[in-house]
Amino acid sequence: MKSLIYVMKKGLKGVELTYFFNFVALFFMVLATVFTSFLSKVLVDALSLQLYKAEYIERFVIYMISLGKGEQFIYDNLYCLPIAIVISSFILALVTIARNLLRYKCSASINKTLQYGLFSHLQRQPYSYFQKAKPGDLIQTCTRDVDVVRKFMIMELNQTAYTLFIVVLCFAILMEISYKLTLVSLSLLPFMFFYSFFLIKEVRNRYRKADDSEAMMTDDISENLNSIRVVKAYNEEIYEIKRFEDKLKDYENKYKKWRIFSSFFFSSSDIFIFATSALAIIYSLYLVYKKEITEGTLVVAYTFINMIVWPLRDTATMLSNLGQAFASADRIKKLFLEEEEDINSGIEAKINGDIEFKNVSFAYQDRKNQYALKNISFSIKKGQTVAILGKTGSGKSTLLLLLTRLFDPSQGHIYLDGIDITKISKRCVRKNIVPVLQDPFLFSKSIKDNIALSNENASDSDIYKATKIADLDKTIEGFEKGFDTPVGEKGVTLSGGQKQRVAIARTVLSKASVMIFDDSLSAVDSKTDLNIRKSLANLDKRTTKIIITSRINSAKSADKIIVLDKGQIEEIGTHEELIKNNGLYEKLDKIQERRQ
Repeated sequence: MKSLIYVMKKGLKGVELTYFFNFVALFFMVLATVFTSFLSKVLVDALSLQLYKAEYIERFVIYMISLGKGEQFIYDNLYCLPIAIVISSFILALVTIARNLLRYKCSASINKTLQYGLFSHLQRQPYSYFQKAKPGDLIQTCTRDVDVVRKFMIMELNQTAYTLFIVVLCFAILMEISYKLTLVSLSLLPFMFFYSFFLIKEVRNRYRKADDSEAMMTDDISENLNSIRVVKAYNEEIYEIKRFEDKLKDYENKYKKWRIFSSFFFSSSDIFIFATSALAIIYSLYLVYKKEITEGTLVVAYTFINMIVWPLRDTATMLSNLGQAFASADRIKKLFLEEEEDINSGIEAKINGDIEFKNVSFAYQDRKNQYALKNISFSIKKGQTVAILGKTGSGKSTLLLLLTRLFDPSQGHIYLDGIDITKISKRCVRKNIVPVLQDPFLFSKSIKDNIALSNENASDSDIYKATKIADLDKTIEGFEKGFDTPVGEKGVTLSGGQKQRVAIARTVLSKASVMIFDDSLSAVDSKTDLNIRKSLANLDKRTTKIIITSRINSAKSADKIIVLDKGQIEEIGTHEELIKNNGLYEKLDKIQERRQ
């Protein structure tokens, strides 16, 4: 319940008064409905000349319609009753329209506020959060769970309020006109509530199982779409279809169990509803026969009994949906309570490009006893081009994560221009240290928009210069739409090498003090690789460039080469120095030469 209240407060931000007046309008709608229905009793009693038997409420209604002239005026002007019913129905229609407008405004606002809030919150999560979170679960929370809570707030809560208003008003009127008829007619309702209380628990339990199974299925779809190239490369389509079919069957079975039991629950509940209606009409006829009530009372009593029992039955449906709302609210609240990454705390330093690693060690949270980096120490001077070379798993990319403060060192210190990196705000670090990843992500925009992402104020001339450095200018000129060529989702219309060069151009355009190229030339041919490295060498001499690679050709022209192996520094030096050392670098050079 606390989670649901928490999420409701979040969703209603800015429309609290609108939501309140929605319930005010709902109350007047119910009042108009009850009044219109009660007029049928006055009409029947007037036609049967039994207005003299009217009780307090009916007398008040007669007084209103006759403008204080009494029942004789009603007998003489029977047409005023149908007119009163029409006017009351018209007022009911106006109030209903006003209430629906208020409700729809709240519905749109709740959906927008929650989805925007969740998306903004996700954007501010630390990198480590996304390593453990499942994309399918996050998508479900931001879409389906938000929709479940929205429907609960707009439909189920309104239905509950409607039921409360209609039951209180109808029950009060029925008790005033015939307390015996009221108590006998509604005598079965306690049994219906007792019956619902026990069965609703099982309905909720089965729903949660179906909901969890659906989340797993959604996650599987997301994972499969992201790895579609691998699936096709290894002819795994049939295997993936079979695996998804198994999860689909699991969801189908759990969904069927929930729906079958839910249908049984609601269908069996209807027995109490029809029994109550039957009891009401039979006992009403008995009281009319005994002349204890009028025919008008019979009509309005039957109408009001149905107006009570059906909303109560629908409230039982709301209790079932309450389980869905609780489960969805739990997931939404859990996501909202995830601590956001603090990217603003710390100093805003002017970073020139001097870097020093001093006895740095690092282990990932899920592998605390296994260090990805061990006692790393080296320095890079402003404007240098430094290559970090090593085999897969040697810790090269982990250095990038530490330099951009996606993680902080477990031990030791990293200094930027002599300042401990942990004392500099993450925003400042990431503004001045910009990486190019091996598998760069491109948004579903044009080439120009993807490149300009790092510098929104860049001119067309700046963008062209950046593409020239990335050896991409001639490729773009070959496209029919040039820089306005759409790249498709994740850059699907471009080759691997073209995507890497777009990412390189994007980084160059940022004019950052430190640029990191993480195996970002792995998908280009040797000639393009050489052209790009030459262009990068001629880049602003004040820019520090770090090339993370496993290829000797990409590293040999660097001012300094740092060789990593199993998370430790094996060698440091220039290409010529390392070749003479007869160490790991020299062995890798020979192996790669033979392959060429």
